[in-house]
Amino acid sequence: MSFARYFLYKNGINALQWHSFVELELGAGAKMKRLMILAVALLGFSVMLGGSSLAVSKEYLFPPSTYKPSCDTSKTTVCTIEIWLAHKHKKQKKEIRGFLKAKTIKVLNHTIQFWRPKGGHPPTNIAIGSAVSAEDARMVIDFALKYNDRVDLLVLRPLNPPNYVAVATSAWDELSQIPINQDDLKKLRDPKLTTEEFHSLYYELTNEGNVQNKFY
Repeated sequence: MSFARYFLYKNGINALQWHSFVELELGAGAKMKRLMILAVALLGFSVMLGGSSLAVSKEYLFPPSTYKPSCDTSKTTVCTIEIWLAHKHKKQKKEIRGFLKAKTIKVLNHTIQFWRPKGGHPPTNIAIGSAVSAEDARMVIDFALKYNDRVDLLVLRPLNPPNYVAVATSAWDELSQIPINQDDLKKLRDPKLTTEEFHSLYYELTNEGNVQNKFY
């Protein structure tokens, strides 16, 4: 079944009548091409009117109601953060610790770790838990771009606690990290995104729906 016919069927449109109309108005030579264009246009209009129906259910985006965070989330939704940076940033450790504390994020001795001088570049990934707010998540992305140069990979959310974030983690294999291009990263950084919209986008970009085992 063609896309056009499928679209008409799903939307309760009488395909035979529509086909007759197109043939009469547009002529036989261009009718099928035009039909496809009109069907796509109608689909776009349908999405505009009912876009919310395509959103990911909250059941899949956030931890269950029984989940209890380990910190006061009225101050920050990042209860645990782990950071690995290139050795060149070691002289900025005090600056980084101060930045995190200013965000009311708990900083422990092992929170910020540095690679050896000739250890190469740390992984260019980030991990963001499912209970982290969009604002805090964007802060983590901006932090990674500033101190780890770029973000090329997203760690699957179910692999970590809900209020956990990480920059340049080596804890997960390649299958646990999904490549992200710079256009999609820009979308994640959009300050207009609500927390639900952010996690919905993260969920879709990482194809999380196919992940079977969840941390929580």
